[in-house]
Amino acid sequence: MKRIILAISLTAVVALSACTVNPDAAERYKQETPLQATLDIPGVVEAGEPITFEIDLRIEGDVEPDFVHLELQKADGTISYGMQEATRTADGTYELTTSVKQDGLYIARVHAQANGSTIFPAKQFIVGELTDDEWAALYDGAAPVEAVTEPHH
Repeated sequence: MKRIILAISLTAVVALSACTVNPDAAERYKQETPLQATLDIPGVVEAGEPITFEIDLRIEGDVEPDFVHLELQKADGTISYGMQEATRTADGTYELTTSVKQDGLYIARVHAQANGSTIFPAKQFIVGELTDDEWAALYDGAAPVEAVTEPHH
């Protein structure tokens, strides 16, 4: 009986020792370089006036982004200006000058991709005067941003 217990114990130890984690397992998977963007919006924005958005894009290494676009839409979803391509002004800095037609609460969303990493950071901004509903939405907190589950292009 002792031999059977000893044989089972030895078999279990050998089987479990084969299941140890390889210390370099993480290096076997794709290593992405983080992509980060900061969006600067002027403090005062008026409807019909030019607005210059500045995007600071940080990428590890010497990599050019595949694209840097800016999407503007009214927070309530009634107006969308679609995506517009930002122009490179310096290393890691992109600009887009455009305008919006109406006062209100807007969302500017950056769409950027580099080295297989895609990001969609967003920032709210105010154009002119807000309605009571827009003030309420601003103070109550914006609706959650929906996750993007489809490819960019």
